[in-house]
Amino acid sequence: MSAHGRRTARTPLLATPAAVAALMLLTPWPAQAAVVWDGAASQGTAVFGSTECAAPGSLVTAAQDDGHGTVFRYTKAVGVYRCESRGIQVDGSRYPFAADRTYWLGWEQKFSVVPAGSDWVPWQWKSYPNATQNYPLLMTVGDGLVRLIHVGPGEDWKTIWSEPVEAFAWNRVAVGIHTSASAATGWVELYYNGVRQTFSDGTTRYAGRTWDSANEPKWGAYDRDNTTTEIVNRVGGLKLGTTYGDVD
Repeated sequence: MSAHGRRTARTPLLATPAAVAALMLLTPWPAQAAVVWDGAASQGTAVFGSTECAAPGSLVTAAQDDGHGTVFRYTKAVGVYRCESRGIQVDGSRYPFAADRTYWLGWEQKFSVVPAGSDWVPWQWKSYPNATQNYPLLMTVGDGLVRLIHVGPGEDWKTIWSEPVEAFAWNRVAVGIHTSASAATGWVELYYNGVRQTFSDGTTRYAGRTWDSANEPKWGAYDRDNTTTEIVNRVGGLKLGTTYGDVD
């Protein structure tokens, strides 16, 4: 008779504490990672916390004919400064970003203009209200480049990364942010078209203050210096997660 056959219901095998501890070490527990928000354009603009798009500009969903499906089309019109979305909605409520957390934001973007001699902003990590840092992180587009900029207290602008970019070309972005009001513990990471990027200081994780009174992401088109040009920014594949793997 096998050992299994000799067992009875009145003599169950009980695991010892040592055996339980060993099992815990050997068991591959699931990682604490998840897609927090899927901002697919097919769901409409209700995926955002709010929108800031003055007429005659518009923020609409638009079908693409280049394999990218339905995306958001932000049109900043001549005569106005911005057409942007602000924050995100999760389960019908505005998502509360918090300090001392790690967030990953992923999206794809295609610009209508890459101006010479000026720039505009397709993405911001914006502070509300503006206490010490108006925008700890933002992207700019101009002079043939897309740039990632860290703006420290006192409007201390540092271009920490740049890459050549062309109008009407799709590019995939993933930004990792560890939120902290301390420059010693806050950081940012960047993947561009699936490749981890190296920053201007030679690191792949740039240290800096990334949290102010409160912060939310903004996508769209903002031109603080020039209202004479129409700008169209197409954005798709929006996601928020806790790891790069959630949003790549």
